[in-house]
Amino acid sequence: MTTSTSDGSSFRSVPLVQAEGRLGQILQRVCREKGRVEIRDGEHACVLISKEELQSLEEALEILANTSDVRRITQTIAAITHTVAQGPLVATTTTCTCTTTRTN
Repeated sequence: MTTSTSDGSSFRSVPLVQAEGRLGQILQRVCREKGRVEIRDGEHACVLISKEELQSLEEALEILANTSDVRRITQTIAAITHTVAQGPLVATTTTCTCTTTRTN
């Protein structure tokens, strides 16, 4: 079975029983094609990717984590978290009873 990822690329999905007997082939294919193979066993699933692809993904995450925008977003989230931790954000209301006096 072939499955699509959010970026439009595709990868194979293989039941564990099939993967057990072909793990060497799957490993060679993943490394050669820089692809991904999902190995599933009922509810459980994992994805096999090449070490090179993993390193590329980790480098991309590191680059994204070091940008000023990400730092600003992180600081904003931290500030909001701190504010929320201080207590509920409930606006207090006051009731004002006003009297009007007429003069003629």
